[in-house]
Formats: sequence, C-alpha cells, structure tokens
Amino acid sequence: MQYEAICTSCKKPFKLVEGEEQYKLMKERKSHLFYCDDCKHKIRFDAIRNFFRYY
Repeated sequence: MQYEAICTSCKKPFKLVEGEEQYKLMKERKSHLFYCDDCKHKIRFDAIRNFFRYY
C-alpha cells in the first residue's frame, strides 16, 4: 500500500511506500510537511554545510 504526497519544497508529487517514516506520519496525519528524497538530501546537505561554516 502507498500514499501519494506533494513535496513541500519542489511541489512535485511523489509516492510514500509502506514502511517509511513519512508513510507512518501521513497515515497518522501527524505532519503535513512532506519532502521527496531529492529535497530531503538537499536540506540535509545544506544544514551540514552551514554547521561547518561556523566551526
């Protein structure tokens, strides 16, 4: 079973597959902010880069 969500960042639809953390959040409606794998990677990389910029 899977859900289809729209990425909050790039506004493209993507699928949430059963067993993923975002799938669980969608099923329980605990969060309305979902990110595709590409955007999650970009956000994580930017956070790491900004962290090391100050040290």
